[in-house]
Amino acid sequence: MGITRAASVLAAVSLLAEPAAAACGDEPRLHALDFWLGTWSVQSNGETVGTDVVESILDGCAILERWTDAGAGKGLGLFWFDARKDAWQQVWVTDDALQPFGTKQKSEVREFTTQSRIRFAGRHAGNTPGREVLDRTTLTRLESGALHQRIEISDDDGQTWKTVFDAAYLPPGSP
Repeated sequence: MGITRAASVLAAVSLLAEPAAAACGDEPRLHALDFWLGTWSVQSNGETVGTDVVESILDGCAILERWTDAGAGKGLGLFWFDARKDAWQQVWVTDDALQPFGTKQKSEVREFTTQSRIRFAGRHAGNTPGREVLDRTTLTRLESGALHQRIEISDDDGQTWKTVFDAAYLPPGSP
């Protein structure tokens, strides 16, 4: 047997000996955001403030969020699961990315996650130059099939929190 043929056989045998990589759809933790998938009409204080389209992409390996607010402002969120950290990660970019809060990076707060709730938290520049703020987003599935999202910020390192976005995500056709 020639060297090339022997190398090919050894490579094939080593592939057989390695366990197959799990597909993202087979990993239970990659379904933590399934309750958020869909097209949503977003309301705050009874007013429509935007629409949100949230979809699973890359064979279940990531989630893509496409936000359009009532004033036609846009944002994109990409969520992926970091197996090394056992936590979901998020990057958020808006069409106002150069302004405070126009981009964000957050990580899942793992101890807060349940089958119907997930929280992301991060630290980034706020409105005051040189001063960072804590930022957390909580998504909660409601029994009605709707979703509640609250975004809060803290400029005193978590001592107090101010709600900056509090909205109901309603499926199409909801009153």
